[in-house]
Amino acid sequence: NSVNCTSHAVLKVVGGSVSPEMEMPKILWLKQNLSEQKWSEIGHFMDLADFLTYKSTGSLTRSMCCLVCKWNYVGFGDDALNTGWSDSFLSSIGLPELINDNYSKIGNTAFPPGKCIGGLSVASANNLGLKPGTPVATSLIDAHAGGIGMIGPDLPVELASGYTDDICRRIGLICGTSACHMAISPTPVHAPGVWGPYYSAMIPGYHLNEAGQSAAGKLIDFVIETHPAYNQLFTLADSNKR
Repeated sequence: NSVNCTSHAVLKVVGGSVSPEMEMPKILWLKQNLSEQKWSEIGHFMDLADFLTYKSTGSLTRSMCCLVCKWNYVGFGDDALNTGWSDSFLSSIGLPELINDNYSKIGNTAFPPGKCIGGLSVASANNLGLKPGTPVATSLIDAHAGGIGMIGPDLPVELASGYTDDICRRIGLICGTSACHMAISPTPVHAPGVWGPYYSAMIPGYHLNEAGQSAAGKLIDFVIETHPAYNQLFTLADSNKR
C-alpha cells in the first residue's frame, strides 16, 4: 500500500498497482525490518533468474524481463516517463538509496531476453560439466519462457487453417501454481488491473500484457489434499510406485 498510494506514473505500466510478489515492496520490507547495519551491508538485489546468470558468468547485467515485470523499471518511455529507473519513484516509496552509485545495487545495465550476457566462468563450467566460455543467454522468468513457446512457433497446416500467423493475435496460457495469460503487441496497451505494457519482457521489441489467477494449480492441490480419501490414495500410489 505504501507503494501504491504514491499513484506515481510508473504504476501505469503495472495496471495501476504493484502486488506483494514484486520486488520493490519486498525491498522496502527488508529496509523496514532489518537493522541499519544489515541493510547497509547488502551489496546487490536481484531476481533468481538474474542471480543464476550472475553465478554463471560473474556479470551483473540484468534481464529486461525481470526488471520491467517485477522491478518497476521503465522499458519504454513516453512523455510522462523516461526509460530506465525513475529517481522520483524510488524516492517517493522510501528507497532513495537505490539511486546511489548509478543504481549499482539494482542493476544499471539491462539486456533483452536471449542476448548473450557472457561466457561460463571456469568455476561454473566445472560445476556444470561444460566448457568455460560457453555462451550464457540473458534470462527470462519461468512463465515468460513458456510464453515464447506458446506464442512463437509456426502452427502446423492442419491447425493454422483459418487462423492468423500474426503472433500479436495469439495468447499464451501458462499454468502452474498460478495461471498467467500473456499477449504481446507492437505498441503499448494500457488496461487497468492488467500488468504491462512490459517492453521487451518476452519478445524483444514487443510490449507484453499479462493477467491471470494467482492461485490455479495450487487450488487443485488444495482440493485434492483436503479430500477425505487423499491419505489413503497417496499411500496406495506410493506403495505401487506411481
